[in-house]
Amino acid sequence: MDWVNAVQREIEAFPGTAGVVVSSLADGRKVSHNAEKVFSSASLIKLGALYTLFSKGAAGEIDLDEWCDFSSAVSVDGGLLHRVRSGARLRLDDLAVLMISVSDNTAANLLIDRLGMDAINGGFRELGLTGTVLGRKMLDFEAKKAGKDNYTTAGDVALLLETLHSGKNLPVSSRNRILEILSVQKLNSKLPGMIPVLDVDDVELFLAHKTGELPGHEHDAGIFFYRGKNPVVVSVLTGGLKERSDGVNFCARVGRIIYDAYHDQQ
Repeated sequence: MDWVNAVQREIEAFPGTAGVVVSSLADGRKVSHNAEKVFSSASLIKLGALYTLFSKGAAGEIDLDEWCDFSSAVSVDGGLLHRVRSGARLRLDDLAVLMISVSDNTAANLLIDRLGMDAINGGFRELGLTGTVLGRKMLDFEAKKAGKDNYTTAGDVALLLETLHSGKNLPVSSRNRILEILSVQKLNSKLPGMIPVLDVDDVELFLAHKTGELPGHEHDAGIFFYRGKNPVVVSVLTGGLKERSDGVNFCARVGRIIYDAYHDQQ
């Protein structure tokens, strides 16, 4: 079965609400469903901090080798830093790796503080991401009670990933580092979840991606074959889930369809 039809059949059968964009950057084939529907972004919003960090680095406004002296007083759950003792020294680049690879919320908050919410939201606007906003830091429940939250769309995430892959307005070294960081994602139950690999690190060879999850939401978005001749951007956002596994398995089925369709063409 043609991959476009296969993805569309998965969308039609999905029991929740889905926003899906799949775009082959080489041959132009595309599936788009609810691309502009706004979802709670969960950790996909961290892609914005990653983009802004490297954009400011490329512009000479910030040094990615700048040191951050870590204190456990600022820790929040999620990732690794909430188990690290005070006194560690981390570069901004190190925080970016933690924020993406294990979705570390403390690392994300430290980068948001350093970059500023206005700068990150300004980056979204410059890229034309009209449905994406960073309204609060990770696990800031008081801000959420006050009505501040983080949102995005499948279309916005796909556009951001295309921008990161193209390296638009970034030196080649920055573009390559961004993709390298995205490729070391260790939360691999979704888009690559049904793809046979001998070791979790093998996913690095063909997929650079970022996950997100909240109660009722399971997201994953990335670039399959990001180093190959036929890269494919896949953005899958879900909501209204009665069972978490529905969203996880939906992402995994879409990921397997794209992998099977393009892995022999690299």
